[in-house]
Amino acid sequence: MIIKVFAACVVLVSGLLEGACSECTTQWFDLDDPNGEGDLELLSDLLKEYPGLICPDPIGIEVQTVSGRPASQTGNIFQVNDASRGFACVNADQRKMKCVDYRVRFTCPEKFCSQCSTQWFDRDDPRDGGDYELLSDLLNEYPGLICPDPIGIEVQTLSGQPASRTGNIFRVNDASRGFACVNADQRKIECVDYRVRFTCPEKFCSQCTTKWFDLDDPNGEGDYELLFKLLDKYPESICPDPIGIEVQTVSGQPAFQTGNIFEVYDPLQGFVCVNKQQKESSCCRTPWIDRDDPERVGDLETLNLIQMEYPLQVCPQPIAIEVTTLSGTQVQQTASIFQVGQYLSEWVTQWFDRDDDTGYGDYEYLSDLLKEYPGLLCPNPVGIEVQTISGQPAFQTGNVFQVYNPTTGFACVNANQGGEQCADYRVRFLCPETLWSSCSTKWFNRDDPSGKGDYELLYDLLNEYPGLICPDPIEIEAKTLSGQPASQTGNIFEVYHPLQGFVCVNKQQKESSCEDYMVRFTCPPKFCKKLASIS
Repeated sequence: MIIKVFAACVVLVSGLLEGACSECTTQWFDLDDPNGEGDLELLSDLLKEYPGLICPDPIGIEVQTVSGRPASQTGNIFQVNDASRGFACVNADQRKMKCVDYRVRFTCPEKFCSQCSTQWFDRDDPRDGGDYELLSDLLNEYPGLICPDPIGIEVQTLSGQPASRTGNIFRVNDASRGFACVNADQRKIECVDYRVRFTCPEKFCSQCTTKWFDLDDPNGEGDYELLFKLLDKYPESICPDPIGIEVQTVSGQPAFQTGNIFEVYDPLQGFVCVNKQQKESSCCRTPWIDRDDPERVGDLETLNLIQMEYPLQVCPQPIAIEVTTLSGTQVQQTASIFQVGQYLSEWVTQWFDRDDDTGYGDYEYLSDLLKEYPGLLCPNPVGIEVQTISGQPAFQTGNVFQVYNPTTGFACVNANQGGEQCADYRVRFLCPETLWSSCSTKWFNRDDPSGKGDYELLYDLLNEYPGLICPDPIEIEAKTLSGQPASQTGNIFEVYHPLQGFVCVNKQQKESSCEDYMVRFTCPPKFCKKLASIS
């Protein structure tokens, strides 16, 4: 039969935020006081003391006394007062009086403050020449999901390791072009498999989005969701000059994952899928899927694992399966013995339900879940499963989903449901197998909460306990010295990340100071043998 698509389109319309700020300002910092040599608020010291709260390349600095008086009105002489170095008032340089007590704040580039980040994209792998995640290709494959003028780019391996730690050499790595790692450029090893995400100008995220429209269906010539027809039928609901378009099936599957060929896919024209242009077959086939390799326990390409890693891309009850090697050899021609089984339950997290459908909708974002349930799920899941709290699979509810992927999580927005409301959902994640074949370090407690707070940063711990912690942990756990999990203390944490460590700042607490914490890390299997030999 002919492969059909039931499509609906969403148009992203500019929010007209003309003159949006191109800069951002940090909070005020008061690291030092004028006792001793003077008041030294140097950028290098502030970056160490307040990791993540100040950009490394400020474009401006503002200085005032702790009472709010501008520094220029105090009569002090300043040894340092610029954005690249910070601020220093030295008592020995003053004529009559000592330095006043100052505080500083910095102006950073927009990309430091922008919260407008895309999802993670992985369009290529390093098998054929290298890993090419170029912006031009991504814009074509994911229309409307990436701004054409990103101001920042972040690159990491599929396991979550920052690109800078892999040892690869990169031919392209900038926001305007994207990312490229070429195998021929490497010295000893080939490129790793990378994914990228972009930081966009705030105006890209502050655009407004229409509701979903489904004007036509694929009976007859095909599915025609043309803009001029939609404007005629919904004159007050769509702008005449949209700047982006998004298309998905009525079940929520992105159009580019269906395998259909599109005649029109343009925000100023709309969307057209013509039946005659589709490839004919006796059944509807998915793309080839390769989720595992035989390096560990074997090659596990089970349906339940595939449905978690490729949500909404495989039907719940397939009627046939075709299996080949990566080179194309049919399985009947190999000497392997095949066993079919379920996934290992220890790879899958518990169910999480942090939100409900009241308000704007049900938001089960991975970033929120990691904060609320530290240590209970991995930071780099490879699959996601969603169902209602009564156990009904998400794809059977009829809801339209705004987000449904393992790197971001899940979101169902009430405004997108055409007058209906989202169900109350719960999610669970599939974690990399390496997480469960890993090992944990001993507990470390290098700091206490006296002073500014409790700082258990990874780079400090690596220096103080060489050889006892891996440089690339995949998980972190924190608890008080009495054994209470950090999540139960009521403290607010500035840093809680396996690649950064743990920080609790006293000033950020609502009622009391930070507890005294200790941390331990989960390391990849390659580090475990080394750790065992030391133990």
